[in-house]
Amino acid sequence: MGRTAGRGPEDTKRLILDAARGVVVAQGARATLDDVAAAAGMTRGAVIYHYTSKNALWVALARDVLVQFQQVVQDHIEAGLAPGRLARAFISASLEGDAIDAVGERLFLLSALAVTPGVPEIVAEDGAYWKAEMADDGLSVGARTVILDAVDGAGLMTGWGLKPDHAELVALRTELERLATPGSY
Repeated sequence: MGRTAGRGPEDTKRLILDAARGVVVAQGARATLDDVAAAAGMTRGAVIYHYTSKNALWVALARDVLVQFQQVVQDHIEAGLAPGRLARAFISASLEGDAIDAVGERLFLLSALAVTPGVPEIVAEDGAYWKAEMADDGLSVGARTVILDAVDGAGLMTGWGLKPDHAELVALRTELERLATPGSY
């Protein structure tokens, strides 16, 4: 399939990353570049032109998934400088509506890609980023640990088909938001 008129390299990379995400969610890291190309509606050669190897694509996908979540959190940040506002945005981005489904998908996708050289380091950097940002946001080590681990735990439960019910997610969000509001206890 030839290049689509009007689609630039960044649009093509976005198309490939979105296709790769769906393929990895469905098949895990054993998915091939041919699988990604088929899902993107292009040739394997077109995928290789933008990502020189499966490893390069999986690393780019891991980075992309984490950057997209960081952007979702930024979109939820409340105005002002109140301590805990980043943590509250993280909680909202993770537990609002059906957002926990995306958390579970992200965690399982990153777990599938963890066999790829470079991906564990990217995930570790992301974990360090959230810990540091929440510390700078005025949260105690205990509060940020509970928030990060509780959201990941609920996400993993969701990924395993054990999604907490609506009342449980509301209760979890309420408790975590209290932890994210210094002086509320």
